[in-house]
Amino acid sequence: MLRQLSRSLSSHTLQAFKLGFGSEFAAARGISQHNGAICTSSQPTSSTNSTLAPGSSAATTSHLRPNATWSDVPAPAKILGLAGVIPFIALSPPIAASLPLLPAELVQNAALLQVAYGASIASFLGGIHWAMAMAEYGGKQASSQMGTDRYVWSVTPCLMAWPAVVMAPGPASLAIASVLAVVHAVDGRFAVQRLLPQWYMVLRRPLSAFAISGMLITLVGSFVYPEGQQTQLTPAIQEKLES
Repeated sequence: MLRQLSRSLSSHTLQAFKLGFGSEFAAARGISQHNGAICTSSQPTSSTNSTLAPGSSAATTSHLRPNATWSDVPAPAKILGLAGVIPFIALSPPIAASLPLLPAELVQNAALLQVAYGASIASFLGGIHWAMAMAEYGGKQASSQMGTDRYVWSVTPCLMAWPAVVMAPGPASLAIASVLAVVHAVDGRFAVQRLLPQWYMVLRRPLSAFAISGMLITLVGSFVYPEGQQTQLTPAIQEKLES
């Protein structure tokens, strides 16, 4: 039973993983051409139909445009998303050691806290797909075709990031950075299939870049500083720890 479940999980995970690479931009171009064909074949027959009434369903579907821009991202998502990348940068040990307002105990355990935070964010990003699958976002037909893949993928980032919390800072930061990169690629494939709002990837691109950069700074720091001393403490912080 466990062996069959493991094989099923691996199969669906591999399929979802393949969705993320090599076809995001090609699929986006295909969607744009498809939308252009639809618009050409469905031109209004009278001038009264050429203008959309404010509040109509067609006028409120900007989140489905394949060419969404930063202005299409809801303000709360922007604020919370940008705030969410701060720990990735601030908790990177070389940076945390230079921030005077952080408690000494936090600075000493910055790498551990950063990795744990990265794992929780990976879990959050996967959980979005569980919610979208339950809501049948993208339509019932697409949901029925991709339902199993969406549910399986929704728990995969958590399982991928989980082992990192017991690793040393260097390998752990590399593992989290890799998980975030894979999640971003797979999310991009779901987005071009209209299974995620199009503005979602506009928001995710800079956030993923900052998050991965923070983890890579920790990785570099693990090579610069000796084992167990990834954070070069300032004299003031060292004095607090010794007191």
